[in-house]
Amino acid sequence: MILFEHSTATLLIWACLLAAMGVALYSYWRFAAHNLRTLAMAAVRVLFLALLAWCLFMPGLKEIQTRTQKPRFVVLIDTSASMRLAPSPELPDRWSRAQEILGQAWTDRVGAECDIDAYAFDAEVGPERSLAEGRELEPNGTSSLLRDALKRISARYAGQKVMGGLLLSDGIDTREAVDDWASESRPFPIYTVRLEPATGWKVEPDVRVDTVTTPRRVTVDWKTELKAVLSGQGTGGQPVTVQLYRDEALQQELPITLPDGGGSRDVTFELDHSEIGVFTYRVAVPPLAKESHTNDNTYAVSVQVITSRNHLLYVEGPPRWESKYLGRALKANRQMTPLVFLRGPGGTFMTIGEAGSMTPEMREDQLAFFKIVILGNLDAEELGAARANHLVQFVADGGSLVLLGGSKGWGENGFAASPLQKLLPARRRGAAADEGDYPVRLTDTGRAHPAFAGDPALWESIPPVRSLFLFSELTAGARSLVEVTTPSGLQPLVVSLRYGQGKVAALFTDSLWKWQLSPDAGTSQPYRRFWDQLIAWLVPEEEALEGKLLDCFVDREQLFLGEELEITARGSKADTLDETTTVQCLITGPDGRAVPFTMTSRFVPTASGQSVPGRAFTFQAEQPGLHTARATAEIDGRNVESDPVSFFVKPFTPESMPRPANIPVLQAVAASSGGRYYETAQALDKALSALDFSSEEEEISTYRSLWQLWTILGCLVGLLTVEWLVRKSANRP
Repeated sequence: MILFEHSTATLLIWACLLAAMGVALYSYWRFAAHNLRTLAMAAVRVLFLALLAWCLFMPGLKEIQTRTQKPRFVVLIDTSASMRLAPSPELPDRWSRAQEILGQAWTDRVGAECDIDAYAFDAEVGPERSLAEGRELEPNGTSSLLRDALKRISARYAGQKVMGGLLLSDGIDTREAVDDWASESRPFPIYTVRLEPATGWKVEPDVRVDTVTTPRRVTVDWKTELKAVLSGQGTGGQPVTVQLYRDEALQQELPITLPDGGGSRDVTFELDHSEIGVFTYRVAVPPLAKESHTNDNTYAVSVQVITSRNHLLYVEGPPRWESKYLGRALKANRQMTPLVFLRGPGGTFMTIGEAGSMTPEMREDQLAFFKIVILGNLDAEELGAARANHLVQFVADGGSLVLLGGSKGWGENGFAASPLQKLLPARRRGAAADEGDYPVRLTDTGRAHPAFAGDPALWESIPPVRSLFLFSELTAGARSLVEVTTPSGLQPLVVSLRYGQGKVAALFTDSLWKWQLSPDAGTSQPYRRFWDQLIAWLVPEEEALEGKLLDCFVDREQLFLGEELEITARGSKADTLDETTTVQCLITGPDGRAVPFTMTSRFVPTASGQSVPGRAFTFQAEQPGLHTARATAEIDGRNVESDPVSFFVKPFTPESMPRPANIPVLQAVAASSGGRYYETAQALDKALSALDFSSEEEEISTYRSLWQLWTILGCLVGLLTVEWLVRKSANRP
């Protein structure tokens, strides 16, 4: 099929062509002799113009071919060592059953209508293979990551037509402690089958700790949970005691019951972190009677308890609009972790955030946990002299205090009637707030102040405030940062004061929350931007982050003997590590012996997805138990080290433990994907052979240009040359 791709109007091309031909023919008839030579030149000129018009139409030849596109069928073959297991030596193992299935009649029926792609997997997914190559594999993998294999295959065939998949596996995943992942959705139906008899396994008494999860780095005085997953069989229905040790001291004991035929249970312990340091928590379960495998009855993790950084305390009177919107702004601020106390009925306080052991008493030891304290609408009696004195000392020692106030806080019996009087940056004038519509602007000091200098665009369209507490004069050292215009003149709205080593900020309005209701609040967000800037200035400066210039990471927290673990390190700042810096990884094993290893240069990915210069070391597990790793280096003439990271080496791989296939996982994978689970290989063969596969026809278009061929261009040049030669032979100009 010929296509014309010209962009110029067709009529215009024809009009120009006819006009050119008309002019040429008229010229030859009017000015040239009427003979054969003239007729030949006119014919050549007409042919040239016709061929040029053909090129202007930009013709091309499009050919369409239709071909049949076969769908795909994927076969996943488990090549981990557990596929060699069988209930007894007299019965065929799982691998033999899998090989038998790969030789059944369904392969011819499905292969005639589909392209069959086979993949082997254990710890990794292998390359695409044929079924014949799949029959030559050997099951020698030391682990099987079934969940990862299904994810990778699903991603590999995204957007392609896959009619189904066959999973030949025992359903055992050596990384996943619980089996809820098996119910995840899949992009195509997966068919599974039992690879061993339903009976024949002799259940031996065994109980084991599969995994332990808990936050590995927490802040002092918080409470966290430690969750352990235990499994086993042959318990006789008797309770099993789960013990929790901290640094080998027994902390808690909880009884659980495991099904005699086999199953798993979750156990949750609550941890109190009242001390700073690195602590080892070990979950243990006493062996059952006649239990032969006892090296999996314990599991240990290390937890680092650190001092608080950038925690904020907000104490408010009864809930009000200001506390509602401020609480949201604080929660959205990524610099801070807020804890909010709201005074409820009867004077009791309600808590928003993780309170841990914190109370609104604001004792000195509690205030040391926070960097910033915000006081809301409280009078002197509600605040109390003890709390006020503690806050004065808190600011003097380097903390930051925000006096948000309100009708009580700025009233006659408010902050000025408490020991906080010495912190007030202005002297009060009047008890009640003046209501009005007061435009807001930065003072000259505020424009250059680090609190607000970073976002000058905010103050070009800042909404007015609707209330104002009047103050007569600023105290010594106070600075007015934000002011409002009133009928009586300019009045301060936000005032700062340095007291001791700390900072004080006072806000003389109780209507900032109305900024959230301004017409353009959804786009300009004045309320959040105001608080983000103020808080950023109030955060006390850290002294080089306590010297922590290195960060250390592990790619996983659990592995088995013989497996490898990658440990990486990078600088806390992009330019911390240069090419000449030697970084060592100090690994402390369960025996307490610390061994240094030199790390090699490598780009390390960050949380944002970027890669920065760092160091890496590959560790091979040769000793079971809890290991701790930290990176050390000499930077700027001083020795620095990272916070420790821990990982647990299991004493064996589940691939070597005799146990039945995980049939519930196979059933869940089939059901969640829209496939089917079959009890026998014969039933699977019959079902796959009966599947209806529909092929699709797709059109493939090929295109080639006809107007810019060398033959066309050659003809154009040739016609011009012929006309010139004829003219030359006639000796005519």
